[in-house]
Amino acid sequence: MRLIVRALSLAAVAAVFGLPLQGQAPPPTPTPGAPPAAAAEPTPAPTPSAAELALPLPTPIAPTALRIRDISTIVVERVPTDNPFGKPAEVAAALPPKLPFTDATLPVGFFVSVHVDAAGKPLSVRRDRDPIPSLAAESLRSISRWTFAPGRRGGQPVDTWGAYRVDLEVEIRSPRIAQMALTPVAPGTPLPRPFDWKTDAEWLEGRQGPAPEDGSVPIDQVDTAPIPQKTPWSADSFKGPFSVKYWVKVDKTGRIERAIAIEVSDPVLLAYFRRMMSAWAIRPAQSGGAPVDSWNELTLGGQISSSNEIKQIVALRKNIGQ
Repeated sequence: MRLIVRALSLAAVAAVFGLPLQGQAPPPTPTPGAPPAAAAEPTPAPTPSAAELALPLPTPIAPTALRIRDISTIVVERVPTDNPFGKPAEVAAALPPKLPFTDATLPVGFFVSVHVDAAGKPLSVRRDRDPIPSLAAESLRSISRWTFAPGRRGGQPVDTWGAYRVDLEVEIRSPRIAQMALTPVAPGTPLPRPFDWKTDAEWLEGRQGPAPEDGSVPIDQVDTAPIPQKTPWSADSFKGPFSVKYWVKVDKTGRIERAIAIEVSDPVLLAYFRRMMSAWAIRPAQSGGAPVDSWNELTLGGQISSSNEIKQIVALRKNIGQ
């Protein structure tokens, strides 16, 4: 245990013993006037010796100790017996007969790696982070038709894997809802695993892919990355089924206050439905005749359509693949 003890400063020590500070001239001694005839000359106070200076201070200062907490290297948490989201209510929250939807346009990033040979030809395409996997086959087919200026090192073209962020602008049209359900989360409901979809910045920062083992030059060792020259794009529209599942907190006013994504057919829909939820009015749960907050499982499914276009392509100087 480490303690912090408050020590007197040099000035305090000097004040206690009446000593001048180092580098400070002692105050001038006033010239005494002639003492009265009847007064006896006072006996001067003895100067303290070095041994006396080493004695404990006359007014001890109580030490102040830090408050120590015993923190284990590994903290073992206990899993609660009951679901902390589940709270019993006499009347469950309920969706309206029809939920309002509008069209929306959203920006989204699509990350891909392309093996480009020294002639600028794409040999292989890898989807590293795809926000619209429903269009995966058409996306791969489109990128395989791209042409590139090859990467170079020392002025010479080289075989390398290029990494790219393809910025898409996606327009999602109002879906046709075939099924919807809002089920209360009970204390005994098993906790689900949230859908893992970080922000683009968080995902990219955590990517530390190994160097390729196919003999190509690592992208961080080239002077210039392969640059796309022609980028035909036929993965520009989707129409088909969709499904999403959220755990949502409906507050006592009937608004969705929080939403945790559990399942989604295309990650681009996460932002769309979260935006739509802000306008929904839901009948809140009730307990004791008064509205209360509640957690519920929201499930939606049906048909949806969207279109997208490439706004820009950014070459990255790191390996983002597995």
